[in-house]
Amino acid sequence: MVDRKVWNEEFGNEILIHSQVSHRNIVRLIGCSLEMDTRMLVYELLPRRSLHDILHNGSMMSPNLDVRLNIVAESAQGLAYLHSQARTKIRHGNVKPACILLDDDFTPKISDFGLSRLIVRDKEHTSVVIGDMAYMDPLYMQTGLLTLKSDVYSFGVVILEIISGKKPRHSDRKSLVRSSIEVHKEGKKATDLLDKEIAVTTGDLELLDSLAGIAVECTNLDVDQRPTMIDVAERLLTLNRSRRSKVICQ
Repeated sequence: MVDRKVWNEEFGNEILIHSQVSHRNIVRLIGCSLEMDTRMLVYELLPRRSLHDILHNGSMMSPNLDVRLNIVAESAQGLAYLHSQARTKIRHGNVKPACILLDDDFTPKISDFGLSRLIVRDKEHTSVVIGDMAYMDPLYMQTGLLTLKSDVYSFGVVILEIISGKKPRHSDRKSLVRSSIEVHKEGKKATDLLDKEIAVTTGDLELLDSLAGIAVECTNLDVDQRPTMIDVAERLLTLNRSRRSKVICQ
C-alpha cells in the first residue's frame, strides 16, 4: 500500500511542476480534483494518444519520416525547455514514447513527470530507483542519481525507437542501444537499424543516419560526453528545417 503522506507529496509536487511550465510541447494541466479519496489531475485531450501507440499499434497508420522527424524535434524542444527555461530546472526522469502524447496534427506534448515527483527539492537522488529499465540511464539505475543527462540518455533511446520502429529490447540478445553502439564503433551506416518503410530515398537514409548518430551520443555511458538537451534540440531543429526547405524546393 502506498503511504498516503508520500502520495500526497507526489500529487502536490506534480501540480507545482505544472504551475512552473508553459510550452507548446508540454501537456497542459487544466484542472484537478482535491477530494481526499479521488484526487486526480486533468490534462488537455490528446486524441492521437501516445508515440508508443502509433509506433507499435499495428491497427494505426505508421507515421512517415517527416512526421517522425517533427515529433522527435519538437519533443526535444519541450525537454530542453524543462532543463533550461522553466523557472527551475526540471528533470523529467521518465522519458519514453508512452509519455509523448500527440494532438490531431501530431504535435508532441511531454507528459507524466514521473520521477520528478520523487526527487527531494535541491537533491538529485530519488528515494527509490523506479522507471522503465529499457530507457533508464545506467548511472541512475546503479546509484539513484537522476540528472539532466539522465533525460538525455532516455531521449537517445526514444530517437532510436522512432527511426527503427522497434522497441528498445527487440530480441533476447540485442537492444537498440547496444546495436547502435556496435554499428557506430564499426564505422558503418545504421541501415540495419532503420525502419525500411520510411527510408525511401538516399536523402532519407542520410537523415536517418544523422539521427542515429545523435542517439549514439545521447546514450554514451560517459555522462560527461553526452550532449545537453539544448544542444540536441538545436541540432534536431536544424535537421527539421533543412528537411522542410528541401521538400518546399522540390
